[in-house]
Amino acid sequence: MAITAVEDLKARTQAAWRNLIGQLADMEPFLERADEPGEWTTREVLTHLLFEPGWSAVTLLKSFTERDLLVIEIEAGDPFMTPERRTMTLAQLVGALDAQRREVLAYLDELSEADLVRKARIPLFKTFMGTDEITLPVFAGALFEYHWNDHASQLAKIRHAVGLPAVPC
Repeated sequence: MAITAVEDLKARTQAAWRNLIGQLADMEPFLERADEPGEWTTREVLTHLLFEPGWSAVTLLKSFTERDLLVIEIEAGDPFMTPERRTMTLAQLVGALDAQRREVLAYLDELSEADLVRKARIPLFKTFMGTDEITLPVFAGALFEYHWNDHASQLAKIRHAVGLPAVPC
């Protein structure tokens, strides 16, 4: 039986995915371009969205609990660039992001409604969500919907800077 919260999250994640992919259309030649000096390049935006090498969103989600909440410190602003990621094609970067998305959504599909109330304490979220106690669906929504859409707007600026046509969000 599909859980409404997960189905809603999947729909919002799919919309964010379409937005992100749309912004990446025809961007292969512009992986090393930024919209202005000192800003992230297309590649840096994408490697940032992948998080640090070896990081697993599902492993993190499995650590959420009902009591004695794990504290997760998130430091914003690292592109997590590695030598391997410097040589990845746009298709490879997109494939890695898609795999991350699919893995998280498959994991959430396995959970019961009771599982979805598990939380972690994420201090960074208190500034924009009013609480640092974050449930699994809220975290996944922030990871994909908020975070991806935020960086899709950054990619839209790069598209504009390199002369590509705007893509509707």
